[in-house]
Amino acid sequence: MGHKIKILVICLLIAGVIIAGIVLGAHSLYNLVEQKESGVNIAYDVVSSQGQGGIENLSGMESVKVHGTVWNIGDKAAKNVTVTIIFTDPAHDKVVRKTVVEGVDLLPDGVQYEKFNTVYFRELTIPKTLVNETIQVNWIEDGQLKTLSS
Repeated sequence: MGHKIKILVICLLIAGVIIAGIVLGAHSLYNLVEQKESGVNIAYDVVSSQGQGGIENLSGMESVKVHGTVWNIGDKAAKNVTVTIIFTDPAHDKVVRKTVVEGVDLLPDGVQYEKFNTVYFRELTIPKTLVNETIQVNWIEDGQLKTLSS
């Protein structure tokens, strides 16, 4: 019987520590959210691939493919959102801009997202060289044009 009481006391202590950790952790999270800047907060996920094999070698061309998603995790709507992918091809001395999302509104809190796809074709380079991609997002917030670029 004494052994069972010891086990019960240990379980209660462990449960108390876990509950205290959850309460303190929740309080810390609340403080982090509270300190978040209000407004539009654009987030995106982009994947790119550059090919120089298979069918592309037969055609003498290669492709740079970009797939992505953009959304707004802020607390205000982003108006008139435009997403442009900028391909910088130093081997061919070219800069190509492709608008992949144009004139959409993104609701706050990540409720809505826009997917996009685009491809840049170029002549093969030997040895293989890379094309740099930049994503540029423009939107209207509180009547002002804002830009995010990476």
